[in-house]
Amino acid sequence: MRILAGQVAMSLAVLAFALISLRVARALPAHERRFAYAWTITGGSLLIAGTNSLFHDLFAIIAFRGGPESAAWAAVLRWHPILNHSRTFLLSTFCVVLAVGLYRMGRMKQPPSVAAGLGTVAAGMLVGAAVGAHEAAFSGLTHFSAVAVYDIMEMAAVMAVLVVGLNSDAMDRSLWVALGVNGFILALSVLVFAALSRIEIVGQWAPSPLQMQWTKAALHALVVAVAVRHLRRIRRGLPVRALVDASPRAAVLATPHL
Repeated sequence: MRILAGQVAMSLAVLAFALISLRVARALPAHERRFAYAWTITGGSLLIAGTNSLFHDLFAIIAFRGGPESAAWAAVLRWHPILNHSRTFLLSTFCVVLAVGLYRMGRMKQPPSVAAGLGTVAAGMLVGAAVGAHEAAFSGLTHFSAVAVYDIMEMAAVMAVLVVGLNSDAMDRSLWVALGVNGFILALSVLVFAALSRIEIVGQWAPSPLQMQWTKAALHALVVAVAVRHLRRIRRGLPVRALVDASPRAAVLATPHL
């Protein structure tokens, strides 16, 4: 149950970061609205991901309390791949949408609308769910190996958006740092799930799931702290700093369009 509690803590942290991101987007002053698009897409995407994750956690808790012989236990084993892969594909798609938006804004073009971007992210989640539905019957070897592989895909997507962000005046430093910490969490997850896929092999080392879950929860809490600090600075009227010098034409793309 302590492992599941750590997972719930991570889900709540993701939801908290999503809600704060949306508040950051609304709180940005008129002369810094060019940062609002990235925060809005981030907040909307992670709101979907966090809700998905929290549902998964509560489902797993019900199964845990019912025991291995319960219908809930059998159901959650069937839904593990569907829910896990749906979030991975969702977040990978989010990174692609954000990278495309930042790239277009850097070239003084309109990014995809927020509605179109979030619709694409939701479609990515459905693709991931379909991939999970076609996975073989649940086992640590098959599922954790697949999670590690797809986490590499997501990590590559995060690295791509961080690189694009380095050359964009539409992503501020706080969001870049927050996504960078998420990239580190993903790198950690790849190593952990690769090891956990061999946990049933006699003599094979694997990390403690309890320690890893709470380590990741602490890192997610750090991401929330970054967003909270950023929001407080905006409300105090302090300037928002981009990773590169702002373009004098950035005002053209100031407000996210629906």
